[in-house]
Amino acid sequence: MQEIMDANPYALEDGSHIAVIGGGPTGSFFSIFAMKMAKMIGEELNITIFEPKDFTKDGPGGCNRCGGVISELLVQTLAVEGINLPDSVVQKGINSYKLHTTNGSVSIGTPLFEKTIATVYRGVGPKGIMGKDKESFDNFLLNLAVKEGALHMPLRIDHVEYRNQKPVLFAKNKKIRDFDLVIGTFGVNSTAVKVFEGLGFGYKSPAITTAAIAEIGLDRDMISEYFGNSIHLFLLPIKDIKFAAMIPKGTYVTLCMLGKNVTAHMVNALLDHHVVKKVLPENYEINCRCLPKMNIGAPKVPFTDRIVMCGDAGSTRLFKDGLGAAYIMGKAAAKTAVFQGVSKEHFHKYYYPFYKSIIIDNYFGRFLYAMTEIYRKNKLLCKGMLNVVQKEQQNVHDRKRLSTIMWDIFTGNERYKNIFFRSLSLKMNIDLLKEFAKLSVRFY
Repeated sequence: MQEIMDANPYALEDGSHIAVIGGGPTGSFFSIFAMKMAKMIGEELNITIFEPKDFTKDGPGGCNRCGGVISELLVQTLAVEGINLPDSVVQKGINSYKLHTTNGSVSIGTPLFEKTIATVYRGVGPKGIMGKDKESFDNFLLNLAVKEGALHMPLRIDHVEYRNQKPVLFAKNKKIRDFDLVIGTFGVNSTAVKVFEGLGFGYKSPAITTAAIAEIGLDRDMISEYFGNSIHLFLLPIKDIKFAAMIPKGTYVTLCMLGKNVTAHMVNALLDHHVVKKVLPENYEINCRCLPKMNIGAPKVPFTDRIVMCGDAGSTRLFKDGLGAAYIMGKAAAKTAVFQGVSKEHFHKYYYPFYKSIIIDNYFGRFLYAMTEIYRKNKLLCKGMLNVVQKEQQNVHDRKRLSTIMWDIFTGNERYKNIFFRSLSLKMNIDLLKEFAKLSVRFY
């Protein structure tokens, strides 16, 4: 072992200390995989997860401000890794989307079983939900990391500095210790962003936008009646709102809105829209709401010697499948640190390819969402799209090209790059052009 250390001074060794700043899915995935990988080579690591939130609390105190949608593919992948989600974590299985526009609505069923999705709470749920057999997805993963040997400390890191070429962490103005590696897995709403910007190695806060989350309280029977096993998606011509989704979860429906710096007024404007009113019952109550920030652009410099950024603090998927990205990036960081080393060069060679692949894929995502925006604003294009999807859904033998593309865009089940190339399908585009031609005669 000493010969290896001499050859690679940045190699982790038996007993190395690692700090994980943020106990969300990325931090927990990193910790779980790093502990397992270290044991594979006969080593043990001292991993400390610094997370001040209590994910066992209902309401804002335990919430991670996310919609909470997980793909069946990720559920199966985690099962292969030995991570089986219990029924108390999975709130509802989703097998269809219902798309609503001012030009009509259409249901889009799951193309395949492995493309279904499920809903989870990132915290326990809205205030008052306690005692209803709910479990937080984040708390479940954090407990798994602790079972693997990680230590959870409910502290907020307020300062980091280098001493003797190692990062030293401070909380409440008191030194904790130096670490062989620090993993930043905090969210963009965290004060830790400024802490790491102050280190001067080039890390800057990710580009962000404001989203909106609201929890609508309804009883189970009413949710079954109005929503079934479907997520309701809205593409409406409301200024600065790209789209909104209503996600059923047990006794609540989670409203998620994405747009250009969404405000509370825009949430009310959506709920007052006549298309949305048709979906919701007359009497409902908003039990919890927030306006979280979302990562829409990865930092150019995500690592240096003994420090690396993952998840929302680094590179994550645009708008969708944050949990899938957390799994990929947490595992990639763990693999690099344990098997290669923790220098800037190691992270650039072995971790950065995964980091960059998400950035590149998001370029395709931006194009796809830009096209969705064009359809949202244009009555003829929107109606033509709905007609094609409706025909695909009614024909059991149809390959459902457009339906599958839309399903994958809004569920995050597929890489944006793959969706983009499928959108070039000659057959699908001919079908769209035919519908546009028919409708243009009626419109004009």
